[in-house]
Amino acid sequence: MAKVAVVSTDGVVINEHFGKAREFFIYEVQENGEYQLIEQRASIAGCSGGGGGHQQRAAELLADVEVVLAAQIGPGAEQQLRNYGVIALTVASSIDKALQAYGKRGRFIRNSVLRSAGAGCSGSGGSCRSGCCR
Repeated sequence: MAKVAVVSTDGVVINEHFGKAREFFIYEVQENGEYQLIEQRASIAGCSGGGGGHQQRAAELLADVEVVLAAQIGPGAEQQLRNYGVIALTVASSIDKALQAYGKRGRFIRNSVLRSAGAGCSGSGGSCRSGCCR
C-alpha cells in the first residue's frame, strides 16, 4: 500500500500546478490498482514566484506520502519534496487512471526514480526515505 497525494481543483482530474494547490487529495493505493480517498489536506497556495517558504510548508505537509501527482511542479518544490523522501511526478490524466496505474506500477516507478536520482545519500547507502537526505 502506498499513500499518494494528488493535486486537483475538482477531485476528478489531475489539473493543477503544485504551487497553486489549495488542497491535496490523499489516497491509499493498493498494488492491484484499487484506491481509497482517505483525506483532503488544506494548503495555502503560494506560487507567485520563488515561493520557497510555501514549498517548504507544502513539503512538510506531505512528508508522510510516497508520491505527489500534479499537472506541473517546479524544480524548487520537487527538491523540497525530495528532501522528505517524496517523489514528485507530473501527470496529465484523470485521478482514477493515474492511481490505478500507480498502484500496479508504483514499485517500478519508485525504483526507477530513486535509481536515476542516485538514491544513496553522500555514499552512505541509505535512501531519502530512511532519512539520510534530511
